[in-house]
Amino acid sequence: MGYLFIVNPHSRNDEVKKRWPIIEDEIKKRNLDYQVEFTKGRRHATEITKEHINDFDVFVSCGGDGTVNEVVNGLAETNKVLGMLPLGNGNDYANLLHVRGSYVQTLNILEENKIAELSLGVATADTKHYFVNIAETGITSIIAKASYTELKWIKGLPKYYILGLKKISSYKSVPAYIKVDDYERKTKLILCAVGLGYRFGGGFNVLPGNQPYFGDFQVCIAGDVPKIKWYWMINKIKNGTHGNIKGVDIIRGKKIEIETETPLPIEGEGEVFSENSTTAKFELSQSKLKIIVGKEFLKNKIEFETRNKK
Repeated sequence: MGYLFIVNPHSRNDEVKKRWPIIEDEIKKRNLDYQVEFTKGRRHATEITKEHINDFDVFVSCGGDGTVNEVVNGLAETNKVLGMLPLGNGNDYANLLHVRGSYVQTLNILEENKIAELSLGVATADTKHYFVNIAETGITSIIAKASYTELKWIKGLPKYYILGLKKISSYKSVPAYIKVDDYERKTKLILCAVGLGYRFGGGFNVLPGNQPYFGDFQVCIAGDVPKIKWYWMINKIKNGTHGNIKGVDIIRGKKIEIETETPLPIEGEGEVFSENSTTAKFELSQSKLKIIVGKEFLKNKIEFETRNKK
């Protein structure tokens, strides 16, 4: 079995670049058939994956959630396998799949080769884009977009918290129409998150209890909430206790459509993939993605599927 390790050297405030020689020493001890490629910029991991798609069996994302998303967009609609060495600041998706711990522990998980076939989301706006955890638009996508150009001297999660304070104060909710299967709503949109997992942004529990083997999306729509309550609402989102706030709906569905009066950026796993569209559609891909997961996650998935067999 051949492994391609796709390494984002700038993950975790450039720490991965410094630590990689030590990590690779551990890989060498395991006698894996492998190759390493380093990314050189945004979306390069997707290019690397597509370029080598016929050369390897397992494509290992070495970075944070953004690197995972880029590798996924190279693997989508193929029979290849995604592996993860979670080396970023947030690692929300790896945590969801119980790929946790030190790099030694996550390499152990990689070698155990417990594979789950999991749902893959497709977002269509300016472009077609795949996601495995959460795609969203609104205030949090504004923050994600700003992170590319603002406060470059601040690294990691503190940067996002500071940008959050800054952008919340200036953000004006946008008139929007949202349709989730048979549900329809017109609102002044603050946030719409469409997910297969439950947390984003380094631990914000926006879709409580959600799992990527449920077979549909969970959707959080926040709108028409007075601005004076936004900071309080976001703190509730972090704790996953926002479902009872007036103006917040958490629902399930398989097809989501959003129309906004003015364009809003849309992001998935922290990667902004649309900036100029006023319409977006989210659906499940017809094919699933093969992913190496932790044993506990695979056990939970099997138990869920056993309980829900018809």
